[in-house]
Amino acid sequence: MSFANDSASKTAAMAKRRPQKVLTAKYDSLQSLKSTSPMKGGQLVRAVSVEEDASQNLMSSLSLAEPSHLIHLFYDSSLAAQHSPDLGSDTEYERPERVRVIYEHLRKSMGPHFLSIFREFSRSDIETILTPEMLKISHTDKYIETLKEISTLTSEQRRILETKWENDVFVNQTTYDAAITYASGILECVKRVTQRQYDSNKAVAIGRPPGHHACGNKAMGFCFLANVAIAAKLAMKKGWAKKVLIVDWDIHHGNDTQSLTYNDPNILYISLHRQGTGSQYFYPGTGGPNETGNPTTAPGTNLNVAWDHNLMGNTDYIAAWSEIILPVVRNFSPDLIIVSSGFDAAKGDLIGDCLITPEAYYLMTSSLLTLNKNIPIVVAMEGGYNLEVIPLCMEAVVMAMRGESWDEDGTENPLAALSSPQPKHKSRISLSADPLVRARLELNKYWDYYEENSRTRGKKLATGAVASINKVVEVIIEGRAFGDVRVRKVREQIPKREGALGGRGKKKEGRQDYLGAAGMDSLMSAMSAVKIGK
Repeated sequence: MSFANDSASKTAAMAKRRPQKVLTAKYDSLQSLKSTSPMKGGQLVRAVSVEEDASQNLMSSLSLAEPSHLIHLFYDSSLAAQHSPDLGSDTEYERPERVRVIYEHLRKSMGPHFLSIFREFSRSDIETILTPEMLKISHTDKYIETLKEISTLTSEQRRILETKWENDVFVNQTTYDAAITYASGILECVKRVTQRQYDSNKAVAIGRPPGHHACGNKAMGFCFLANVAIAAKLAMKKGWAKKVLIVDWDIHHGNDTQSLTYNDPNILYISLHRQGTGSQYFYPGTGGPNETGNPTTAPGTNLNVAWDHNLMGNTDYIAAWSEIILPVVRNFSPDLIIVSSGFDAAKGDLIGDCLITPEAYYLMTSSLLTLNKNIPIVVAMEGGYNLEVIPLCMEAVVMAMRGESWDEDGTENPLAALSSPQPKHKSRISLSADPLVRARLELNKYWDYYEENSRTRGKKLATGAVASINKVVEVIIEGRAFGDVRVRKVREQIPKREGALGGRGKKKEGRQDYLGAAGMDSLMSAMSAVKIGK
């Protein structure tokens, strides 16, 4: 919980930065910089890869919104009041305050710039509220009718219904209305980022209840409607997108998102989650690395990075991101990204028992967009239950979506890591030719993909991380479901010793440090004995 205790100082630092100098004039120059190569001959030179050209051709056939520093923001105050659990129960984690604290933090930290950053809308601004007929794209008629009838049930009847589903599901008179409101908000976000008449291709949806566990015929894991899967399927049905990437970094596997997209060759679902077995079992226990999409209709459209242990941190996530996820995403080449953004893998969460910080969410978002800065993206809230931590995580994601650099006062050069001299072993790398290279270089702080020594690419990995990552690598290499995606196994990392020399290099100074006091005494005694003998 130490991270949560530090959140107040972090919030203060961010709030101090924003109103003064970061968010207004900075954006336009930053966006032009991020699409260019480092300095060459004193000038910034544009370089576009073959992959980026192909992606541009695909996206030109769609009526997409233009890239912008603006972000569409869905938030409805009713979701901070409706569908409230019984306090003291196992379900109280999924409480209305989750959405309120994120929204209020963004307003406070952005200060007077909030209105120039976000295009906020609520349920009353949505043109199309999801109808029962639209919900049938993911749910059965009988289940939809059951949800609609919840508001008419007595308290006792609602308790009976809860027992038929899961012990972590609660319902009340406002449950269906809240679920429809949030699912409709996500779909509206998708519409706005993919349509040219709107002024941004980026959106954030702050809402609840979450959706990635909701099954076709029952509620599960706090979830009632498959929000993201519904939005992805309807987006393709309406012609808003042709290929959709769903990234789910909630600590729990999105079992229903996977089941609803598993047979679709045009939806790639990627999940990083805890799974485990025995004492390490983690809800819902699904999402193994061997599940790669329907082998007949949709091979290579489902990717699970399933952690076998708890306490996964930034290095573990970033290693998987750099080694596996980025090349798979680039190979799929989506024209729409929807992020199932749960923050329960964050340090301090009440359920997840992992250790990643807001910076990891920033880096995952930023590097994903580096693959193609023009791609429409919607970040939709899922889990995350520490009310002090989740606002900071969402702010980090927003920073990445806007192209801000990760620093406390807004003064750091966002291209510093790319334009600064590279180590000798990286001299062969062209920093501008390939977006995948640039995306990986953004992650160097935690995982240096281009380090030739496979034992010193990152900091020490958590227990079980190497095995979990390599299971996915083996599936990709041996199964060939993902085509020509090139991946490699990772190894346990060893710390780089300060001042140590590699190869046959020698270090004469300070040898006594390695011998220790007892060793030096023994050596001196031996030398004296030799002199006396002579």
